[in-house]
Amino acid sequence: MNQTNTFVVKINTALSNKPLFIKIEDPDMSVDRIFTEAINTLRNTGRPLESQQLSQLYERHQIFNAGKTIQKGDLFRDLSRKNQVVGKQEVTVAELDLVTSHSGG
Repeated sequence: MNQTNTFVVKINTALSNKPLFIKIEDPDMSVDRIFTEAINTLRNTGRPLESQQLSQLYERHQIFNAGKTIQKGDLFRDLSRKNQVVGKQEVTVAELDLVTSHSGG
């Protein structure tokens, strides 16, 4: 069966109650590259303010995937992800949450 997988990253931020969905081609993409793509996509689709906000959030916040802190160099394939069927296509979704770094309890 030669079905190409679709990989999607769902990015949740505290600023927006609407997540950003980024489709990627390669499961070996790093988190850093995924965010670069997301920022460029926003900029190129006429959403410069959102692009700038995401860029700033990415610089200043910790990134979580399924409750675990992840590093910018981590690969999509190593993230916790789930398969969902959208229409007739199976999609592999990884969810990333940008959370303000905080110290103490």
